[in-house]
Amino acid sequence: MTVYVNTTNKGSVNLRESTSKTSKILAQIPYGTSLEIEYVDSTWSRTGYNGKVGYVMTEFLSNGKPITKSDLQQIYDSLKKTLETIEKVLK
Repeated sequence: MTVYVNTTNKGSVNLRESTSKTSKILAQIPYGTSLEIEYVDSTWSRTGYNGKVGYVMTEFLSNGKPITKSDLQQIYDSLKKTLETIEKVLK
């Protein structure tokens, strides 16, 4: 199952060695990164990232891809061009 890192502060999530908040951090996974989940429960999900396998807290994952700043910029640029075209037609 594919999921995405989706934290409320748009920060990274820790990939941990085991299912404990105090276990060793193997990596930090950036906001918006897609992950393949091998196992999931209400608290922890097992996944791999950059060749390391470990656990992330399930609450920081979502099924849908979160919108990033660059996504919003692309939408804005597209809308701006559309509005400019409409303004030219209306003149």
